[in-house]
Amino acid sequence: MEISVINVFQLVLIGTAVGFLGGFLGVGGGALLIPLLNYWMFPSMRVSPEVITHLCFGTSLAIIIPTALSGSWAHTRAGNIDWHIVYLLVIPGILGSFLGSTFSAYLKGPVLQTLFGFILIFISAQMFFQKKGLEESEGQFLPRAFATVIVGLLGGLFSGFFGVGGGVLVTPLMVRVLKIPIHKAIGISIAFVFFASLVGTIGYVIHGWGNPYLPPYTIGYVHIMSWVLAGVPSIFLSNWGVQLARKTRPLRLRRVFALMLMVMGIRMVV
Repeated sequence: MEISVINVFQLVLIGTAVGFLGGFLGVGGGALLIPLLNYWMFPSMRVSPEVITHLCFGTSLAIIIPTALSGSWAHTRAGNIDWHIVYLLVIPGILGSFLGSTFSAYLKGPVLQTLFGFILIFISAQMFFQKKGLEESEGQFLPRAFATVIVGLLGGLFSGFFGVGGGVLVTPLMVRVLKIPIHKAIGISIAFVFFASLVGTIGYVIHGWGNPYLPPYTIGYVHIMSWVLAGVPSIFLSNWGVQLARKTRPLRLRRVFALMLMVMGIRMVV
């Protein structure tokens, strides 16, 4: 099973779309990556239905790694990341991410697809009704250690299980539970996503190792060619999307995108 020129074009287009929309709309790449890989990219490569969902999840996490690393560097320079809080989130998050990828590996593809469909519906509803983002926290920027550890564990489980960065869960929890200001929460969330995605990817590599249904150019449940061809353009387009979002009001496009995710979610459920 060789990768055609059309497949290369598909992957570059996916990376471009995911990177730009992620930066412009502030959404995680996995919410768009997984449906595109599941319904467009991997079927055109004739990937076996036995592994296609798991391959989507593992590859999605791998593609998120460089994008999250780039975002973390940008937010570090802007002074939006408190690394003490990141460490409190990441230590349990690493455990949660690996456990999440382990649980996912033992479930059948159709079950995972249905569960992810519900997650897409949840994300789309949150995007559609959220006008200006989360409210700024009024509390002091001193979150409790135990609560921070629990948030990290939940975020890691969510990330590893569903093949997404986890920011869609971690960011609102940091603002509403830990009372962290939104601009700090976003920066900390991106740093957390990097570590959670890295560990989750390792989990999918380990649990998919040696699976006879996997196509060429894979390491476990990670498709290397997709990681490279979609991951590289996503880094550059993400930064461009962030810059453009500062100059425009993406609310209308955000709602259109939310409706598109809703359709994808319902399609995966039914």
